[in-house]
Amino acid sequence: MVILLMANAGVIAASQDAAPDTWRRLVGQMLRAYATPGADLPPLEPAPAPTVLYRAMVRLTRPPSGPDGETK
Repeated sequence: MVILLMANAGVIAASQDAAPDTWRRLVGQMLRAYATPGADLPPLEPAPAPTVLYRAMVRLTRPPSGPDGETK
């Protein structure tokens, strides 16, 4: 369970600006992975657009900046 929570925290951190609801899709996938066969599950959230995912990945590769916008 801890690994699943850490994975979700990573998705939130990576996509918070570009696609803030992406975590909902991951949680939906997790529910499907552990659900019993035939369980009634809500539909999955739509996947973010490729451009949104690209922006999230670019954001992750940039060094963090301080409050005044300067790179730390």
